Amino acid sequence: MLVAPDGRRYAFADHNCFACGGQNPIGMHLEIELGDETARTEWVPNGHFVGWEEKVHGGILTTLLDEVMAWAPASHDAWAVTAEMHVRFRSPANPGERLVATGRVIEKRRRIYRVDGEIRGADGRLVASATGRFLGASPTEKGSLKDRYGMPRDLPVAGARP
Repeated sequence: MLVAPDGRRYAFADHNCFACGGQNPIGMHLEIELGDETARTEWVPNGHFVGWEEKVHGGILTTLLDEVMAWAPASHDAWAVTAEMHVRFRSPANPGERLVATGRVIEKRRRIYRVDGEIRGADGRLVASATGRFLGASPTEKGSLKDRYGMPRDLPVAGARP
C-alpha cells in the first residue's frame, strides 16, 4: 500500500515482497507514504526480527532502509532498484519499538538516483543511516511493472510529478 501526499491510497495487486507485500506470511508488511522525492514508513518489529542480544537484526534494518530508499524516486514516476548501498549502524533497535524510516532523493542523473536514508527510534535517536544509488526502470520495464501490480500504464506512481 502506498499513500500519496494528498492522502490518496494506492493498493497494488497483492504480492509476495518481503518488505511491502501482503502475501508474505513472514514479511514486514510495510505501508509506504510518498512525498516530494521522499518515502517514509513506520514499523514496529516483533520478536521474529531479532538477532544477537535480542536487538533487531541489522539485515532487517537494512531491508527497511532499502525499501524507503527505493521508493523515494517515485515522485519521478520511477520504479527503482538498488545498485549500491552503504549502511552505518548508530544505535540498537528493540523489538516492540516504533521505528520511522525515511528515504530522500539527493540527486538524479538520467535513470540513476542518489538517495539518503535513515531510521529513527521512538525517542528520536538515529538507529541507522544509509546512502545509495538506485537505478530507475526503463520505460518498457516500468510499463510491465505497472501491469504486474495492477496499475494503469498512464497512472503515475503515487506522488509522481506531472
